[in-house]
Amino acid sequence: MLWVGGAIAVFLLLAYVGRQSRLGRLKQGPWINQFRALRSLVSMALLVLGVTLMVRELMLPGLGALLASFLVGGSVRYQTYFRKDEQPATAASYTPDEIKAYNTLGLAIGADKRAVKEAWKNLMKTAHPDQGGDVSRASALNAARDVLLKRRR
Repeated sequence: MLWVGGAIAVFLLLAYVGRQSRLGRLKQGPWINQFRALRSLVSMALLVLGVTLMVRELMLPGLGALLASFLVGGSVRYQTYFRKDEQPATAASYTPDEIKAYNTLGLAIGADKRAVKEAWKNLMKTAHPDQGGDVSRASALNAARDVLLKRRR
């Protein structure tokens, strides 16, 4: 029965590492820098250990291993929601047309797709020719939206 637990652990390890590498989340470098990945692997190992112990009718140690698995795994899963490691792109990484488009829509440089659409929609309510707006202003807003959404695709 122990070899089944080991096989499951190896399968979960390979599935996890494969998924993380496909998503580009595993960074190059020594494993000591992969602390989050190691915590995930420890969590999976504790999960397998807990299930194995419970199958062998050792309920209390099995429940303890499952609880430890959820605590370790939860710290990995929810840590990404509270940390903001990604730095916003600098203005130097944008073309002058994109910077002009952000300014036309009144957005900060690097605003996301949703913010671009919302800003365009709100500004077009007053700038549209059918609403008494100016044709040149409406076409400038449309051009700015097109430039920014083209980059986001």
